[in-house]
Amino acid sequence: MIYGLYQSAAGMMVNEYKQDVLSNNMANADTIGFKRDLAVFAERIPAALARLREGETPDMLSALTGGVWLGQTATDFSEGPHQFTDNPLDAALDGPGFFAVAGPDGEPQFTRDGRFMVNVAGQLVSANDGAPALGIGGGPIFANPQGGRVEFDQFGRVLQKNNVIGQLWLADFADYSRLQKAGDQRFDAVDMEPSAALARLQPRYIEGSSVQAVPNLTEMMLSSRAYQLNARMVQIQDESAARMIGFVARA
Repeated sequence: MIYGLYQSAAGMMVNEYKQDVLSNNMANADTIGFKRDLAVFAERIPAALARLREGETPDMLSALTGGVWLGQTATDFSEGPHQFTDNPLDAALDGPGFFAVAGPDGEPQFTRDGRFMVNVAGQLVSANDGAPALGIGGGPIFANPQGGRVEFDQFGRVLQKNNVIGQLWLADFADYSRLQKAGDQRFDAVDMEPSAALARLQPRYIEGSSVQAVPNLTEMMLSSRAYQLNARMVQIQDESAARMIGFVARA
């Protein structure tokens, strides 16, 4: 086995994956409520230490690492910038927490996308795709379609002509690492009970993407360069092996 060949190939693989993650982040740099993903690398344990091979390890290899591989893909839940819209049914969360909407199967999903609207039936729904907004207790919120303007206050109460007609469910979780992306900037809470969020509403604002375009683009360039360098190392080692084989064949 040519040890360096496998090391360089592993470097190509992880940087190819990292490029996919960074490209997806860049594509969502303007997506409301989007949370960027992070490709986290880890050191691969040598096969001898991982007990994946038997026998003694040559002294020349004993001090070497097992290379690099993808440790995990994590989501960065940092708060995105708030943008003023002056829409009474837009809201951003100032602090940790999520809005709750009904998912395709009726189960709650959680999001930082605070764009809402009232549909023709008077129900408060997501302006993104019409998913019902959930109030405290998990029930829907209805307004009078002919009853005048609907708006929010900083405590998450839903008001119509200064009368409280409902309250948005603002949820939070103890372990964000267990939240799973479900599409449309929403998360599924897997086997976790939500708690009340400490966040306050910022009415007439929306939260932008947590992706910073320039640093993300810089990281894409560095990852691309790392991929190219590893590809060149694979080529060099392949050429060296070919020369060695040719030398042995002529000997």
